[in-house]
Amino acid sequence: MSSAAAVVEGAPTYVLSYSRRVRLVRGAVFFLLAGGAIANWVLAWIRFAGPAVQVILVTTADLEPTMRLLADTLALQPLRPLLAAHLSLLLAAWALSIAGDLLPDLALADDGLMVRRLRRWTVVPWGSLRAVRAMHLGDERYLVLVQGKWTRLAAGPRLVSLLLGAGATPGILLTSAMRDFLPFMERLYHEMSAAVAEPIYDDDFYSLPAALVLDPANALDSLVDQAREDGWPLSLSAQAMAAVPAGLIVVQLLILLLRGGALWKPLALAGLCGLEWAMGALYLYALTEMFQGRVEFREAALLYPLAQVPRALLALPMAMLAGAGLGFPAAAVGLASVLWAVLLTTLLVQRLYRLKSMLPAVPGALLQTFYQFLILAIVFNA
Repeated sequence: MSSAAAVVEGAPTYVLSYSRRVRLVRGAVFFLLAGGAIANWVLAWIRFAGPAVQVILVTTADLEPTMRLLADTLALQPLRPLLAAHLSLLLAAWALSIAGDLLPDLALADDGLMVRRLRRWTVVPWGSLRAVRAMHLGDERYLVLVQGKWTRLAAGPRLVSLLLGAGATPGILLTSAMRDFLPFMERLYHEMSAAVAEPIYDDDFYSLPAALVLDPANALDSLVDQAREDGWPLSLSAQAMAAVPAGLIVVQLLILLLRGGALWKPLALAGLCGLEWAMGALYLYALTEMFQGRVEFREAALLYPLAQVPRALLALPMAMLAGAGLGFPAAAVGLASVLWAVLLTTLLVQRLYRLKSMLPAVPGALLQTFYQFLILAIVFNA
């Protein structure tokens, strides 16, 4: 049996979908990306053809002089905005396919797991699945990542695993909020055990990005305790910090591609984010002069990048919006990512020094906000 996913005709009779609220949010994202790209395309054609239409309306000359004047008028119009609008349509289609992979509707078939990607259903053979990683979120809530080898080219499934810190193996994300979650998991375990030689069932899976989003206080407490004990390799924190400029550089390159701009900006972003790590670590370390407690510089260097993870996560929707030509919504997402990271850093200071509130950390948070806004301004300033 082939391990590659196959597109099937028609829809299954029983779909494991999410609540109406999730479907509405998903539909709103699709409408924003597609509608924004199409609107930009229409406006680009109006701006390009507008002067030519004015020539046709006001001229009274014969056909040949009119056509010559029309051609001269069109030749004077810049082509870049029109080409950028067409490119935005392609990038928006790519962004839509990625958005459809984040929390897709699922269904069960005899030969595999059916996954809805936009308007199509794809069957992932049971034999191509390799691992089921379940993260307990408290009570009866779970986050589940199903990984396998069913696709090579699609970026969405790989990004799902990368965003959760589970490597680049293609993944399908689902949660216990899905309809008939427990019967689905029982069937999934049964089919994988029968079709896969050595399936991986990781019931203790822990995704730090997911924990920082869903339960930041406990996640930071755990990180502080680990940093005070043996810590972790500095390279892991370096990867987390490097993900921030990497995401911003992708956004910047998309803006350069569509609108043009200065080529020095990607290098500046990499340098400023590297400098931010040094200053952030020094900031956490220097607070020992103000608050009770002792923090080693290595602990500060390990911890600061992890509070910036939201900026790396939200770089994906920023890139999707920027690629679709929606600069203002992309900038709004960037502002939200900065505020989120600043709040996490302030919470980290409270947990690190066991403060009663976050208020003593507010002056440092204001400086951090200014610096990160400066970085964001480099990205979106034309």
